[in-house]
Amino acid sequence: MHFFIDRNVPIALARMLANYDRVHTVIYHDDKFEKTTPDTIWLPAVSAWDPLPIVVSGDGRILRNPAELQILRGLPLTFFLFADGWAGIPWRDRAWKAIKVWPEVVAAASQRRPTIFRIPVSAAKVEFVCLTADLGTLKQSRR
Repeated sequence: MHFFIDRNVPIALARMLANYDRVHTVIYHDDKFEKTTPDTIWLPAVSAWDPLPIVVSGDGRILRNPAELQILRGLPLTFFLFADGWAGIPWRDRAWKAIKVWPEVVAAASQRRPTIFRIPVSAAKVEFVCLTADLGTLKQSRR
């Protein structure tokens, strides 16, 4: 599998996951796009890649912004969101929690239907939010 990590996740975390996971490919946003590329541009672009990547994001606004939500809903992407709170924890805790939960991310990503998942700060398990096609049509739980 290929994972695309957006620029709202620290580059150091993306590089750490790439070194930890020697089986899957981890691609960081800035390796493929300009830093200023809007979500409305890179989301459709990565959805056209072969193989189709799994998106890992730290930007909860994508699931709240109507324009971005509509775009994501129409794409065949599985999307993982680091829940609110990840950015506020010390780096050493963020690093070990990300490594701890990564096997859960990989396992959930192997589903065949485009799905939205949340990665809670507890890093115990990923949480199902909804199918990507259902974004905005259902009342989603905490973001």
